[in-house]
Formats: sequence, structure tokens, C-alpha cells
Amino acid sequence: MNRDDIEAVLAVRQEKGAEIEPALVDSMARRIEETVRRRYEAEVAQRDRADKASSSGQGARVAVAITSLVLAIPLTAITAEITGLAGMLVAWIGIVLVNMAMAMRRPPQQ
Repeated sequence: MNRDDIEAVLAVRQEKGAEIEPALVDSMARRIEETVRRRYEAEVAQRDRADKASSSGQGARVAVAITSLVLAIPLTAITAEITGLAGMLVAWIGIVLVNMAMAMRRPPQQ
């Protein structure tokens, strides 16, 4: 309900007199309640979408973290055997960077 609607109701009340006032008040109350309900439902829907978007990215982050740890064991052994400490450090820096990039990624918008 906006300002024009309220002004229209007040104009009707002035034209028709006090006998129509209860009906006008009921009508205004219904419209205000309807507006509040729509806004509340829109806020709840927006919050639900945000919660769903933030939780949907969690599974992917956990999967990347677990996969990184599983692959880190053989990768460490292979790089340590072939290239020594320098290769092992490069491999671990890569693992850490991948996990950091995944952790900093924004959740998908829905």
C-alpha cells in the first residue's frame, strides 16, 4: 500500500462520511497485512536461496580437500624420489594453492 492508496481512502472517507469508516479501515488493514506478508515471504525465499547456495559449495570443497589428501601421499613419494625436497615442496605448494582457491571461491548463485 503506497501513499496514493492511503490518500484515496481518506478522500473516500471525506466524501462518504463516517458511516463508511469501518469498511475503509478493514480494507486498509487487509491491504497492509497482504503487503507485509508478501515482503516477509520474499525475504524468507531470498534467505532460503542464500542458505542453499552457501551449503551447495560445501560438498565440493570437502571433496577437493579429501582428494588432495589422498593424492598427496603418492605424489609426495614420487616427487621426493625423483626430484628430492625441491620437487616435493613444489607439489605441496600446488596442493595448498588448489585448496586455498577452492576455499575462497564464491558459492554459485541460484
